Amino acid sequence: MNGDVRQVGSTDEMAWDMYYLVTDVARLITLVPGDVILTGTPAHSRPVAPGDVVTVEVEGLGALTNHVVASPDPVSDEVGAQPTASEEVLSTALGGDWEFRGQRRPHPTERSALPYPRVHPRYQS
Repeated sequence: MNGDVRQVGSTDEMAWDMYYLVTDVARLITLVPGDVILTGTPAHSRPVAPGDVVTVEVEGLGALTNHVVASPDPVSDEVGAQPTASEEVLSTALGGDWEFRGQRRPHPTERSALPYPRVHPRYQS
């Protein structure tokens, strides 16, 4: 981020290999050239802020650079639910060792307290 290496990871560290992930996704949707499958991030991720420049590089494939910008518009419903900023979520995202991990269950967030956007079902049954 901003020219500094913040994370280094390998697909060898993933729970499922890329062949499995692509096959599993392709069972549900049609993949076309240019589609990107986001699988998460290695441990010790850090928040980004407007003005940051994030470059992701895949050996043998190339690099993708994104400039983080602010927007006056809220996140679209099409994106889905956003994570809450609970103590456990922040500790896990930042690679910390949450002091109560394994000692108490995570505190559930009430649906009404979830941040915008709320996920709306596409189909009614």
